[in-house]
Amino acid sequence: MKGKFLIAMLMGAVLLLGCQSNAERYGEPLIFTTGTTTGVYYSLGAGLSTLWTNEMQKRVASQASNGSIENLKLMSKGEANIAFTTVNFAYEAYNGTGSFKGKPYKGVRILANLYPNVSHIVAKNDKRIQTIEDLKGKSFVFGAAGSATEIESKLVLEAHGIKPDEVKGNYVGFTEATDLMRNGQVDAVNIYSGVPSAATTELISTLDTKVLSFSEEAIHKLTEKYPWNFKYVIEPNTYDKQSEPIITIGQYSAIVIDESVSEESAYQLTKLLWENVEELSKSYSIAKQFDPKKAVEGTAGVPIHPGALKYYREIGVVE
Repeated sequence: MKGKFLIAMLMGAVLLLGCQSNAERYGEPLIFTTGTTTGVYYSLGAGLSTLWTNEMQKRVASQASNGSIENLKLMSKGEANIAFTTVNFAYEAYNGTGSFKGKPYKGVRILANLYPNVSHIVAKNDKRIQTIEDLKGKSFVFGAAGSATEIESKLVLEAHGIKPDEVKGNYVGFTEATDLMRNGQVDAVNIYSGVPSAATTELISTLDTKVLSFSEEAIHKLTEKYPWNFKYVIEPNTYDKQSEPIITIGQYSAIVIDESVSEESAYQLTKLLWENVEELSKSYSIAKQFDPKKAVEGTAGVPIHPGALKYYREIGVVE
């Protein structure tokens, strides 16, 4: 009995040492909230978490979520450390406006801007629809209810002199919007995504449609009043039958991080992200749009984490 007891004690000690060494290596994990399981945030977040965990002395655990707004709320409550969001919601959280009215989250920091989400106002190739202003009285897809697309669509119409109730509104996602366009049930839709947009490519190549340019006056309104927006030019031939540039607006999808994450950890997260873009792009096509030179553009005044700033200074992106 004494021998068996001694063996059990030794085995327990070995297991305890193993746990201690693992804890010393990883410590408490960083929680990275991403998006719904069918979206790009979720799959990209899983890939980034694996990369960071494998290369750092820190475990990063990705978790599904309902997206940008929920991610920021979880971070503000200390239930997440890193998250995906769009800059407009980071701005609202930091300033206590919009979805965060009266509840500012001053601890949010930018780690990296990744790629611009761009408004593609795709309309039927109808001579009665030559400009966005011509959409008044027509049927229009704003985007899924509660989404960044819906919010941006309303701002776009208002900047062109159209109140949201002056169109026949539909609130569905890109897949359903494409079906509605194909069935002739709507006149136009905002596809709010990276460039090139798969949904826009499908609509342009399979239906008699076009992408409408914004007026310069509308762009001025949208960039002056909403600092997360910036003018974006879709170059000719990005889409089928597109011989001229398309003038529109965009805002960045970003990785945000809580200010409590150490400078060294934020530095390593940033460095590993940008030094592995080529490898990431092999599995995630959206990563082909990542550009470290634009990582701190369009942050709308939301502070950049000091650890990320350290890396951006090293590569000459900021002084």
